Amino acid sequence: MFDSYLFRVFIIPSAVFLSVVFGGSYGTGREIMEFISRHGPVGGLIAIVAVVVTYSFLLFATFELARKFDQFEYRGFFQKLLGRFWFLYEIVILLGMLITLAVCTTASGAIADTRFGLPAWAGSLGLLAVVFVLTYQGRALVEKTMIAAVLALGLLLVALVVQLTGEPAQNIQASFASEPVNWDAWQGGVQYALVNGGFIPLLLYCARGIQTRMQAGLAAMCAASAAVVPGLIFHTAFMSQFPAIIQAELPAYHLMGTLGSSLLLDLYVAVLFVLIAQTGVGMLQGFLDRVDSWHITRRGKSLSNMGHGTVAVGMVVSSMALSSLGIIALILTGYTFLALSFILVFAVPLMTRGIWLIYARP
Repeated sequence: MFDSYLFRVFIIPSAVFLSVVFGGSYGTGREIMEFISRHGPVGGLIAIVAVVVTYSFLLFATFELARKFDQFEYRGFFQKLLGRFWFLYEIVILLGMLITLAVCTTASGAIADTRFGLPAWAGSLGLLAVVFVLTYQGRALVEKTMIAAVLALGLLLVALVVQLTGEPAQNIQASFASEPVNWDAWQGGVQYALVNGGFIPLLLYCARGIQTRMQAGLAAMCAASAAVVPGLIFHTAFMSQFPAIIQAELPAYHLMGTLGSSLLLDLYVAVLFVLIAQTGVGMLQGFLDRVDSWHITRRGKSLSNMGHGTVAVGMVVSSMALSSLGIIALILTGYTFLALSFILVFAVPLMTRGIWLIYARP
């Protein structure tokens, strides 16, 4: 079943990309608030369109370049794209992983404290356990659990849409009618997409089933569209409490708590925790593919399952030092740094030399 055209081209790339994007970019709602919703109702929609367009270009060029040169781990991919300067991406992506994992551990700790009254370290410890188990079991389980998590997320978003009827819908309509249009909002959408798009080379394992350029294009458009659906729903829902909700540290959690029932909030917390873990696991799987490549070159065999789990846990533990900065500071400072870095070492080379390699080089 997982080798079918539907899964290879549409479901697996979309599920992996959405799972990774969701935990680090939608889970708390703080990220989408900073780059999209704070621009207002219509401005946020303009930013979302910019996100879809940027994602589509980055995903297509990355998938097609990887397919053409049969490079599905980021070291080999960047040796083609950047030549002898391939190591620049490795430096940036390691820092990026630490920042994103720090956002994930901070979010899991904040949720454990806010919802259950547990110390923040309990949420981080739970995250460590999930990351270890999934990375220990390997890529096949990672992809399957991502599909299951995305399905659960879909059901949760449907439940959220149902909660927007009645008074919330009237508030949303009033916001769209009264708030001015911010035409510069596309800049926030592009920055947001570049930060998340910079992690795409870590997810090349999800593109191994793509066999033609047409499939690369279809997979890119499908994954880009799927990745913004939660953002579109959350943005619309945020407008029911705009602009007051801008001040909430965890806007999505605040929204679920005020709109839905206690059961819906508990379900959201459960799905969110899994997707936060999936964000870490999804990125770490690409990093582990790189470690395996190095280990095979040096030792003649890939790293053991225990080695995979140990490396993954080590990365999460290292990120906890950054989590003390707080989630808002991490997002504002860390994401600005990542956007600039990914533009220089990934987006610009991909859209110039990468396009040339795809179309001009036989």
